[in-house]
Amino acid sequence: MVTNQEYDGQFFKASLQASQALLEQHREEINELNVFPVPDGDTGTNMLLTVRGAVKGVINSLENSAGKVAAVAARSALLAARGNSGVLFSQILMGIARGLEGKVHFSPADFAQALTLGAEKAYNTLVNPVEGTILTVINEAAKAARQAAQQGANLARMMDEVVLYAQAAIERTPELLPVLKEAGVVDAGGQGLYYILEAMRSCAWEIGGLSPVSARTQSVSPLLGTEQSYGYEIQLLIRGQDLPLEETRQRIAEMGESVLVVGDENLIRVHVHTPRPDRVLAYALDLGRVEDISVENLDQQVRSVASERNR
Repeated sequence: MVTNQEYDGQFFKASLQASQALLEQHREEINELNVFPVPDGDTGTNMLLTVRGAVKGVINSLENSAGKVAAVAARSALLAARGNSGVLFSQILMGIARGLEGKVHFSPADFAQALTLGAEKAYNTLVNPVEGTILTVINEAAKAARQAAQQGANLARMMDEVVLYAQAAIERTPELLPVLKEAGVVDAGGQGLYYILEAMRSCAWEIGGLSPVSARTQSVSPLLGTEQSYGYEIQLLIRGQDLPLEETRQRIAEMGESVLVVGDENLIRVHVHTPRPDRVLAYALDLGRVEDISVENLDQQVRSVASERNR
């Protein structure tokens, strides 16, 4: 029989490890779905790198406290985060960690609240949240978790509902985001989150010595063809003291699109698509010590991905 007391920090760590394994298995499938915000074919890779970072942070931990393990995993994910989807998932983890703070073991109701805080954190990260993305999927997943917890479900049964609602949300993403419908795909970030939730579902059932029925998965090949110019993707970390997070978010938003600026007064992760990455870097250098700088030519990536898929 599955009991709530078994869901602790070690369970959370095992769930992240299972998530990494499932993302490794489906990375290219998720990459193939990637058309928004830029069809550069790297969403699966970005989510995998982010989850790998979270796993690396807790892999050797013997800590039983769910709150402590989740906090370390979230911070590690932030440091490793890549791309829109990776940064947003790190924020979902941040919210989950806040929901589990101070808890050694957690109940289904605790985790439903943690997922809700994860969804809120992800939405609040963006200046202009867009539905039909990973945001829609985490929001529906959290809603399903709350409903199941209110009905007295254990974690395994609750995660059945979470995965079911997540899948339904993914199938609806093309109706919410026209670029997905035009390409004949579902949202890549949402699909990546689906696999993470599915990994947790499997772990919850395995603790009880049972194997869940495999949930449906979806793989749709995108139809790419665009002349749009995307500029450059620049990602970096800023370290310092008393860093102005909200001001930084506003300033970076003036420099480009797909803006994600997250962190706190000591560490800020920046992600933005911009025609002038030098302006972003110069501003960051004025704030503090800059690390982990990555600059990618998005137009070149898009052409490369389109050429490969059209062969």
